[in-house]
Amino acid sequence: MPPQKPQDVGPWDLLAFVCELAMIVLLVAAGHGMAGGWKGWALGAFLAFVAIGIWAQWMAPTSDKRLVNPTRFIVQVMLFVTVALYAAAGGLVWWGIGFAIVAITAFAARIRSDP
Repeated sequence: MPPQKPQDVGPWDLLAFVCELAMIVLLVAAGHGMAGGWKGWALGAFLAFVAIGIWAQWMAPTSDKRLVNPTRFIVQVMLFVTVALYAAAGGLVWWGIGFAIVAITAFAARIRSDP
């Protein structure tokens, strides 16, 4: 059976996916800002893996434990704010604030079309 083409993928979906990737990058950079050298990269990788685990468990479309909205959106907002706080702790205050605003906006816009 050939793979199915995704239905109803729009610009908000693209922005949301970019935010998911930016979350990982921002956590690695924040970890590096909190500690120097290899310890910072290790801390950043750890933070990113925790976020990936949370996302894969409760937010990913293919997860069998996926939360339903509005609970999923509330957990996403809490995760985005936590990432912003880690970014601020790593010296990336404005990057963290910008990330949180864009990510929350993107996922709020998608909430109507997301089952």
